Amino acid sequence: MKRKMNILSLSKRPTTAFLWATMLIIAGFMPAIASAAQAVATVSKNIVGVNEVFQLTVSVDANVNTNALDLSPLANSFTYGRPSVSTNTAMINGVITRNTEWKVAMATNAIGEFTIPSFRIGSSTTDPIVIQSLKSSKNSSTNSAEPDIKLDTEIDKEQLYVGESLRYRVQIRIGEQIDQAALIAPQGNGLDVVQDGDDRQAETVINGRRYIVITRYYQITANKVGSILLEGAKFKGSVIKGSRGFGSSLSLPVDKQAQNLSLDVKGKPAGYQGLWLPTPELQLEQEWQPQVNSQPQSNSLPQSSEVRVGEPLTRIITLRIKNAAQSSMPNLSLQYPGSVRVYDEKPVYSSNDGFTSMTVKQVIIPREHGQLTLPALSINWWNTTTGQQETSKLDGLSINVLPGDTSNTISMPLVPALSDPRPAENATPTEVKVVTSSGWWPWTTALFATLWLITLMLWLRAKKNAPTAKSATTSAQVPTVANPVEQLIAAVKAGQPLRVQTYYQQWPKQHLNNELISQLEKEVAAMMAATYGKEKGAWDKAALLALLQQVQQAQKNKSHTIKPPALQSLVPPKG
Repeated sequence: MKRKMNILSLSKRPTTAFLWATMLIIAGFMPAIASAAQAVATVSKNIVGVNEVFQLTVSVDANVNTNALDLSPLANSFTYGRPSVSTNTAMINGVITRNTEWKVAMATNAIGEFTIPSFRIGSSTTDPIVIQSLKSSKNSSTNSAEPDIKLDTEIDKEQLYVGESLRYRVQIRIGEQIDQAALIAPQGNGLDVVQDGDDRQAETVINGRRYIVITRYYQITANKVGSILLEGAKFKGSVIKGSRGFGSSLSLPVDKQAQNLSLDVKGKPAGYQGLWLPTPELQLEQEWQPQVNSQPQSNSLPQSSEVRVGEPLTRIITLRIKNAAQSSMPNLSLQYPGSVRVYDEKPVYSSNDGFTSMTVKQVIIPREHGQLTLPALSINWWNTTTGQQETSKLDGLSINVLPGDTSNTISMPLVPALSDPRPAENATPTEVKVVTSSGWWPWTTALFATLWLITLMLWLRAKKNAPTAKSATTSAQVPTVANPVEQLIAAVKAGQPLRVQTYYQQWPKQHLNNELISQLEKEVAAMMAATYGKEKGAWDKAALLALLQQVQQAQKNKSHTIKPPALQSLVPPKG
């Protein structure tokens, strides 16, 4: 019995030993578990200059959510960028270690002593860190406190007349990595500021360092008299710092402004005549198409050139004014005679080398033959360099308008003119010749009259012998002439505006109602305006074609419904 109990006690010893071993292992791991998930914060330097970038590193010995670090407490005293987050898991000698780390680029924005507060990550917190911010950091060699950005401006004049413009040049030299850059235009009370052209960008190397240079021009126009303060242009953006050697980068705000300038604006001189145009230089040119063969003469019109009725003559006038805004360009108004039709195209503006240019194109179509004088043009302007009024002129043109050339057009049908009891103003008297000797013409006339009578008697006898024969209309066919409506339709389809207008003016429209004539004239005017007018563009010919086809169909219907004379039914048939 005693022996049996010993056996039982021996069988329980291994279980007890296993329990003790398990407890010892757990106790050995308890310090490791207690020391896990500890957070630590460090900085790359704690004495920095204003806007000098340094790095904050926060690490925790555990795998935690990457959004567990709240950086918002830094906003009160620091500028910081987006953190760079990394996680790491490693096994050394059978021991598994985990780590989560945040790297943040930071900078102070003022002089003084600032504290990076404690960060709480899970159940662990970091210790606060004191940062001393100086005006400049002596132990910094890689980051400059002042961004390498330079802003220069220049104007071509400080004294100008009201309504005159000056050219403002601003140049930015950038040696930093820039984000969200913007250039704000100069401004001032009583000044109109407009950007002149596109930005010009180039690269340059200064003292071994590469820079980007951006140049922009502004056109500034004074609209009131007196001393005006011109506030300089401003540059705003963000400089990217900490991208080299740091786990993250941050954007430091940059705000630079050019120096202010004082402008002296003079008023319009007393006694000036005409539209006020102050400028140091004005250029006025013109071109005729087709080119005229004559040369301009002083104080007179050019020698006569020749064109035909309906042939277009194009006049191109170019006006260039230095230091002038587009809104101040004059309206070139010319009074043309009523014997021509003029189509003005929309003016074209451009800017180059301080000059504002305006090009006006006019299409002139003579409607009557004879001598035609086209008007000259003169513009008064104030020379701001000499302080005197000047006048720039363009010669007119004297041309001889010949009747329209019918060799290149389809002949129009002859239409009998309505009688007019009033004598024509420019009618040429008919020359009357008195014949004193009849000669042999009376005998010839008598011979032909006798033959005609004989032929008539033979024809009547043949008709009496064949009473049932029908009149053959094909024996003497009348030569047909082109239908004016068909000519108009062909010209519209061929896209020939001048020919359409000529045919339309020669086409008799007495048989049309007033509403249809109004619609036709409206479409013809729209065609000419789209081809030669200011709002030049594509013209839809469908409406005019539909109206002409309506007239054509009405003519066909009228010809098919012609009835025989009413007296024909009263004549009894022969038989």
